[in-house]
Amino acid sequence: MRGAVAVCSLLILQGQSRAQAVDPAGAPRSTVADVVAGIVSYTRWPGDATAIRMCTLGRGPSIDELLRAVDIGSAQRAVAVRSVASAAQARDGCQGVYVSGLGDAAGRELLQMLAGRPVLLLGEGLEFCSDGGMFCLETGSSPVRFNANLDAIARSGLRVNPLVLRIARGANGGGS
Repeated sequence: MRGAVAVCSLLILQGQSRAQAVDPAGAPRSTVADVVAGIVSYTRWPGDATAIRMCTLGRGPSIDELLRAVDIGSAQRAVAVRSVASAAQARDGCQGVYVSGLGDAAGRELLQMLAGRPVLLLGEGLEFCSDGGMFCLETGSSPVRFNANLDAIARSGLRVNPLVLRIARGANGGGS
């Protein structure tokens, strides 16, 4: 089982169809796009959609990186990335949302609006999970790390591979 966790971890950090990034010292390094692609590839939506729209809301280097990636999918599932301007747009047309650089009130509004819906909610910082997000990325570390809020994931109706959840370090507000 430990080997399976290591393989899953490697795929999450690299993204399923992405070349591995390497820092100048030769150590593996992951980007936000790699981690998001990995999490999406190990998530199942009701009806098991073959195409997913991952939306970004907010601003910052991670958002720019995801928008440059344009498609973070795999041979099994297309995942198109696009920007939305509001929580209402995210609610109406996205199966996943990555949040960065929003104010606290706007972030909480989005999380309340999407709570219990089958929308993958990813954001930056532990407070994102404490407020109800599913996955919180630590973008300041290399490789990029992430935490999971098991309660939010369970309420959403999404199925996330248990190996991904074992890789995630339990977020303070999420209980893992």
